[in-house]
Amino acid sequence: MFDEGRQYTFVMIEGTSDGWGEMTFSEVVSQVDGPLLRLADGRVINSHSSLFVSATPEPALLSESAFEDA
Repeated sequence: MFDEGRQYTFVMIEGTSDGWGEMTFSEVVSQVDGPLLRLADGRVINSHSSLFVSATPEPALLSESAFEDA
């Protein structure tokens, strides 16, 4: 499951002139519609695609108010 507004590190398979390889990038998921993920940069990824390898959520940054409450 993906959370809207959360940043993920994506790994996708891509074809190049040298053959197949992995492409890794980090982006925020802005909208989730079933298996389709709209990213903040406008790309749409199908998480059910055979070219989709993984998406790992990046740790959320703590706000300053979290430290004030402690």
